Amino acid sequence: MDDEPADEIVRFWQKMMKRYGSEEEYNKQIINRFKYGDEPEILIVVDKLLTGFDAPRNTVLYLTRILREHTLLQAIARVNRIYENEDGASKEFGYIVDYASVLGELDRALSMYSVLDGFEDEDLAGTLIAVQEEVAKLPQRYSDLWDLFNEVKNQYDEEAYEQLLADDALRE
Repeated sequence: MDDEPADEIVRFWQKMMKRYGSEEEYNKQIINRFKYGDEPEILIVVDKLLTGFDAPRNTVLYLTRILREHTLLQAIARVNRIYENEDGASKEFGYIVDYASVLGELDRALSMYSVLDGFEDEDLAGTLIAVQEEVAKLPQRYSDLWDLFNEVKNQYDEEAYEQLLADDALRE
């Protein structure tokens, strides 16, 4: 594969520079659209927006490299905002998907900055969940879910599923 960017990428970038005038203005406009609009729905950044970036609708942070101490805490804070949009939909917490295995770093960072001083153990229970433990539960949960639908004779009958799930308790 060539080290040269694909023509499509070059054309896109040239179009953006023509529209926005500079990379700085392009970044500013995209960030503002993310913070105050509905699009873009996803923002991919590298080494940016760790400080001074507050977009409460930001729901998921994917960590793909090791972050430490203050930088890690700042990154996590990007998704740690309560949010309610105009339609009444709300976000009470964010998700952090840790591809870089930084949980140990998080523990050190939190200890270093004494962020958890004053919290009781029961207040902190469940704030961190090991993904491996949750993945191990999936086969049983999948089986339990399908057990709910045993009485639906025709697996292609969407209306039968809807009628079964009309029961609030069962649906819950």
